[in-house]
Amino acid sequence: MAIVYVGLDLGSSNFQQVAVNHDGVSKVNRDFRTSEANLVKAFSDLKGEIHVHLEAGELAPWAASIIAPLVERVVCSHPQSNAWIAKDADKCDRVDAYKLAELLRLNRFKEVHYAPDQRRRNFKQLVQHYDELTAQQARLKTKLKARLRMQGVIVTGARLFSATGRKEVLAKVESRDLRTAIKRLYEVLDQSVVAQAQARLLMLRAAQAFPEIKLLRTVPGVGPIGACRFSAYIHTPNRFSSKRKLWKYCRLAARESDRITVEAKFRRAVWARHVC
Repeated sequence: MAIVYVGLDLGSSNFQQVAVNHDGVSKVNRDFRTSEANLVKAFSDLKGEIHVHLEAGELAPWAASIIAPLVERVVCSHPQSNAWIAKDADKCDRVDAYKLAELLRLNRFKEVHYAPDQRRRNFKQLVQHYDELTAQQARLKTKLKARLRMQGVIVTGARLFSATGRKEVLAKVESRDLRTAIKRLYEVLDQSVVAQAQARLLMLRAAQAFPEIKLLRTVPGVGPIGACRFSAYIHTPNRFSSKRKLWKYCRLAARESDRITVEAKFRRAVWARHVC
């Protein structure tokens, strides 16, 4: 059976489908409105052993789950690694879909892992939701400190976020309007704290369905949040071709920049000892 390589440029309103044969000759070039019915329609009438390539994005897991039963293989690649597409001045859906098909035919892409189980994908989104709210809190706290410094109110530590500390720092702001604006930032921070606590409960409740999280928590130094993050982002170590790639993904591997930094510190220490 002949292999057909399909590039799918997926957008929120339309998607472009380009199919090429083993020699790179285009056989299909068409566009559809983005919907589940049209995705099924686009692949139902294709003949041969169908291999599909699309770039990772918000719609990619949803589209891949619909296409997978209809084709032989679905590949989601990292957009930043597709320089032929990302850095090309000639940008349009038809051209991008053709290039996706060609990259699949030539086997020149970097695949992005998506969990095949919808329940695991939902759990990862809950973990990401919690992490986003945590990062939002950090940004709000930094912004509050900056606004207060602009008024000459310099406070260190976490005291200014307590009820007593807020009253003290707000009393030092002379402008009434600015004091009101800073109060509003405090209100947004309080809402973010409540939302984060709710997101944590949702995440931990969903985590009960995955036995590896309970096992990870038996490791010294690994708490519930760390175990959830590891399970959500790694999913399975078997998706990495080597241990080194797993270590690099977890940011546990030694990097060239780390080696240079260590060598620079060593040279400075030797120089300082020599001078003294």
